[in-house]
Amino acid sequence: MLKSDDVLWRYLDAARFFDFIHNQTLFFCRGDHFQDRFEGAFTESLKHAIERSYQVNKIEFTYEEFRRRLRERVFVNCWHKGSDDSMAMWSLYGGSSCSVALTTTAGQLRTSLKEQQLPYDIAIEKVEYVKHWRDPNLDIAPYSRVFAYKTKAYEYEKEVRVLIDRFADGFESQMPEGGMPVKVAHQTLLRSVVIAPEAPAWFDTLIREASVRYGIVAPVRRSKLATDPV
Repeated sequence: MLKSDDVLWRYLDAARFFDFIHNQTLFFCRGDHFQDRFEGAFTESLKHAIERSYQVNKIEFTYEEFRRRLRERVFVNCWHKGSDDSMAMWSLYGGSSCSVALTTTAGQLRTSLKEQQLPYDIAIEKVEYVKHWRDPNLDIAPYSRVFAYKTKAYEYEKEVRVLIDRFADGFESQMPEGGMPVKVAHQTLLRSVVIAPEAPAWFDTLIREASVRYGIVAPVRRSKLATDPV
């Protein structure tokens, strides 16, 4: 269960950080643009249930077509849940010593999205890690919740996802290619800005000065992993 005060981290390289503070947007990746082949995957039982439903209702639509179109209509924004930063996440998603993490809480994230009054169904989900090939029982009501499940191989990510469900737009509607930016107010969203532990001094100064220039009111600090041991 995700609590309002749970701390969430989003690790960004320098370019993505400056895009965030300049445009005040979070990027939501379209569901069919993830590299993991199990993203948006159904289990064997669910696949057969969907196929039977189409047959019973005499709907001329295949399971493969349904899955493809669903993946095109769900947009995902990813966070890491943890009270402290993770060296693995710095390496994987920061990408270099010149990187930054945004921190928020589940409550702040929810509020910042509500402020935008978006005309879509939005959910914040704590990812559950499963073995799809063992045919586990998945809760996929609505269908977009299939993106709240990932394979056990990614369990170390401790991921929380924001899901934008545009399934109601209809199968014939055109979706943005790749993904969609969503406006958020950094005053509402941000709990803090954390600079990578191995960042050079000039990058530390750059981030602090840029944060002042763009009116970031949340504290800007260096990762605690940069602290010299006693």
